[in-house]
Amino acid sequence: MASKFFALYKKELKIFFSLPIAYVLLAVFTALSGYFFSSIADYYAAVSLRSMNQYNRAMMDLNVVEGIFRPYFQNIVVMLILLLPIITMRVFAEEKREGTSELLFTYPVSDLSIVAAKFVSTLTIYAAMLVSALSSFIILRFSIPFDVGPVISGFFGLLLLGAAFLMMGVFISSTTESQIAAAAVSFGALLLLMLLPWAGQSAGPFWAKVLGNLSIVTHFDSFAKGVLDTSDITYCLTFTAIFFFLTLRVLESKQWRG
Repeated sequence: MASKFFALYKKELKIFFSLPIAYVLLAVFTALSGYFFSSIADYYAAVSLRSMNQYNRAMMDLNVVEGIFRPYFQNIVVMLILLLPIITMRVFAEEKREGTSELLFTYPVSDLSIVAAKFVSTLTIYAAMLVSALSSFIILRFSIPFDVGPVISGFFGLLLLGAAFLMMGVFISSTTESQIAAAAVSFGALLLLMLLPWAGQSAGPFWAKVLGNLSIVTHFDSFAKGVLDTSDITYCLTFTAIFFFLTLRVLESKQWRG
């Protein structure tokens, strides 16, 4: 089973990196993440220079977290809503459009291996994007000594959040033959997840709390502040597992009907 999984995994990566969109996506993410980081860092430096005193120096680590890291990670989340649907839109939809999905299901490989290979391949691509963003923090480390804990927490949170977003996108791709439709629905669903807390604020305190807890974006805030909360980790993993399970059910349904 492991050999079949890795064969499918390598196939998915090979297909993705044979497309120009792969390199465009990596370049766009690297450029935008670098731009956001430099802009936020420049603003933080300007404010620090205007108000610098001994107390501020003593609180430098805290200010870096609140002044640079947290705003940066929150901006990255918005970028993920826009970019991750591009990774997942073709995962199943393209094979359906080209008629190769039926051939895939005739291979002696389980649905679990198919879904896992496609998901892990998208996660690998996303992890490569996150690695490209680390250069900004490495450069800043030479200028300002700061605790790396909040950085590790932030990137770990981005990895979990991205995994949840990607798994939802894979599920949506499994339900349609159109890559454009898959990308559009994925973007709409992710945008809705981001807007749930704002919708709850106009619906009263009770619904504000309920919708806020349902929003996966809300559960990222603790990671952005450098805090690893087990409830947030569990939520992200559960969210991913639910859409993994739903994708398996979609594949089983299509094979049964076929």
